[in-house]
Amino acid sequence: MHSEDQIQLMMLKTKDGLGEIPKGKGRGSNLKIWSSVMYHKDDNNIEDISANQENDLSTKRPRAERNYFRNSEALENFHCAIGPVLKAAQIFGMFPVSGIGSSSLSKLQFKIFSLLTMYSGFIALMISFMTIVSMIHMLKTFNASTFQIRGGLGAATVGAVFYGNSLVGSILFFSLSSRWVSLQYEWRAMERYIDSNSTEPTRLRWKFFIISTMVLVLSLIEHVLSIFNNIDGYEWNESNSTFHNFLEIYTLRSHSFIFDTLNYNFVYGLYVFVVSKLATFTWNFTDLFIMLVATGLAERYKSLNKKLAVTMTKCQAAFNWRELREDYAILSCIVKKVDDHISPIILLSFANNVYFICLQLLNGLSISDKNSVLSEAYFFGSFAFLICRTCAVTLLTARIHDQSKQALPYLYNCSTSSYSVEVQRLQCQLATDDIALTGLRFFSITRNFMLAVAGAIITYEVVLLQFNGK
Repeated sequence: MHSEDQIQLMMLKTKDGLGEIPKGKGRGSNLKIWSSVMYHKDDNNIEDISANQENDLSTKRPRAERNYFRNSEALENFHCAIGPVLKAAQIFGMFPVSGIGSSSLSKLQFKIFSLLTMYSGFIALMISFMTIVSMIHMLKTFNASTFQIRGGLGAATVGAVFYGNSLVGSILFFSLSSRWVSLQYEWRAMERYIDSNSTEPTRLRWKFFIISTMVLVLSLIEHVLSIFNNIDGYEWNESNSTFHNFLEIYTLRSHSFIFDTLNYNFVYGLYVFVVSKLATFTWNFTDLFIMLVATGLAERYKSLNKKLAVTMTKCQAAFNWRELREDYAILSCIVKKVDDHISPIILLSFANNVYFICLQLLNGLSISDKNSVLSEAYFFGSFAFLICRTCAVTLLTARIHDQSKQALPYLYNCSTSSYSVEVQRLQCQLATDDIALTGLRFFSITRNFMLAVAGAIITYEVVLLQFNGK
């Protein structure tokens, strides 16, 4: 191995390393272990991990005994499992990182001057224009004496919130893209280190495929229903069944707030049609991305818990407790590192979902008996999908916290003959360390958080009903 090819990621000593994790409750005890993990890249571009000789890790993992599951790893590690979803997102101007589809991390690159980056910037500019026009409409509506007649709070804010959310989401994902490469190196280091002492790999690919397929297919169905709902009631015949007529009817009904400010023409109509699809994907992708990242971390905890459960029923005395404690410590550090990067996206996701749930409830309370079957089907279908997606984001993200605590009952039942200082340290570590993803540290995603969100929605809905004069 050539010395100039050696890539070392000293996680605590670099700007992007784990040393950035704020020191607080449970955040300072696990960092020494992770600083020993580094990368080496050989002539075949296969990353490997070695232990830093300067760190006194007595539980070395000999190279001959390591099992990296090389045949399945190309598909089952997090980078490769999430790659197809990120490639799809790039079509819509998200995640301008090259090498996403490669199994080798060495091909991951973020360049500020690249076609992907320029394309993402162009999409963001398109969404920015829609956001500005929507905000102009919102300000006009709030200042109008006919506020109630023009649709009230929902009609005034829906466009600004929808496109504003898409714009902020694009900016946040662009910012994350610039740090994604270093994060994936650290994530892969964690995977290699933990897998070196495991008997089977953590399988993510099929789980990611199922989650992605369900979210994207259901969102597509919901969006198609939205399109049909917005052209419902128009009498189509041979003379007016053209794309021009369809585009005009659809955009004037679905984006009336835009054409209160602009005069409709075909170019504007086509522009609105395209940008609305980009913004819709951004909204759904934000939730999907959080689900996949959370699942990747929770499945790692699940594998460690399974390993501990097997150990407690078979060979406690011969088990290397220090190795297991280090695995949990490294995984804890990665969770906190990931949270540092994606917590703004989580905050945006929940704020946006709560707003649209409240808006849908507000609209649902004013459903007229004259509405068509299609209109009612769209409302209930869209509302159910929004509720289910929000619950899925919450529950899948809360699994990280749940799985991080599931090992404790096994440790409490550890026999006296097997109980040691390392078992005690692991027990203390898991009991006191708060492992959860957060919304910019304003809240932690646990199962209890779902009840808090439900209570907040009810409170906001009462306020909206009073403000809207209903």
